[in-house]
Amino acid sequence: MENQDSKVRKLQVIKFEVKKGETFEFNGNTKTEHDRITGFFLRLSNFDALPGATFRMWIDDVEVIPDDTEVAIAHHDSDISIPDVTFPVDEKAKNSPVRIIYKDDSENLAVDDTYFVRVYLLAVQNKKK
Repeated sequence: MENQDSKVRKLQVIKFEVKKGETFEFNGNTKTEHDRITGFFLRLSNFDALPGATFRMWIDDVEVIPDDTEVAIAHHDSDISIPDVTFPVDEKAKNSPVRIIYKDDSENLAVDDTYFVRVYLLAVQNKKK
């Protein structure tokens, strides 16, 4: 069994823009050099968009977040440390597909408001010997 000293922790950032009342679908891949995705969290550029926002996510074709899950359960507040807020998963990276369906249903934003969503994937990468 490998110990934590043989691994390097990394982040992969997925960023997209969402408009009030719209659904956004992201399709991409994890980084080839990352071995496993061990967790994730989200940050919204407009905190007022949090109420009513839902998402669904797959990593390596495994559904890790089911449909209609509130974004608030995985949102990172800057006053909380990353280990305390990270939603844990254990999925293969190595260029694995990542799919996110994000739905805005916020009533707190003006009609024209758009905002950015950042999904931070926490990864481990085996150290080269």
